[in-house]
Amino acid sequence: MLLACSLLLAPASPGQSSKGTADAPADTFASDQLAQKLLNQISDGLRAYNSRKMLGAFDREGMQGYLVFQDQVEAFFAQYESFRVAIQLEESSFEQDKGTATAIFKLEGVPRYGGAAMRREGELIFEFSRTRNGWKIRDVSPRNFFS
Repeated sequence: MLLACSLLLAPASPGQSSKGTADAPADTFASDQLAQKLLNQISDGLRAYNSRKMLGAFDREGMQGYLVFQDQVEAFFAQYESFRVAIQLEESSFEQDKGTATAIFKLEGVPRYGGAAMRREGELIFEFSRTRNGWKIRDVSPRNFFS
């Protein structure tokens, strides 16, 4: 089964879940775009087989254990020769300089040295923070999804 890259978003307002009410403020679109941009960077990095691009979505300085996570992602890329990914944003919320999002990830990897394709599906929770370089992902749970 091949997975096409897609990102489906529902409206979200700062400080509210994306499954919020119809009277959400007019800036809900901006929150959706922010979450979409960062999740797309992960997806694009995986599809392009570019770990550097994927890791660029993460806050290198603010993410606890970033170097361990980076090594984990690099080892993950070394195991596979290509990836297919689909992402569906389930909910998100943003307040001032922090945010969270929950997304369903579907990931397929073609093993570098043959064998059956790896297939994973899971709900991932992302924490965002505003950095001097713009918004970045401060944490993802579970981290072992990319190992």
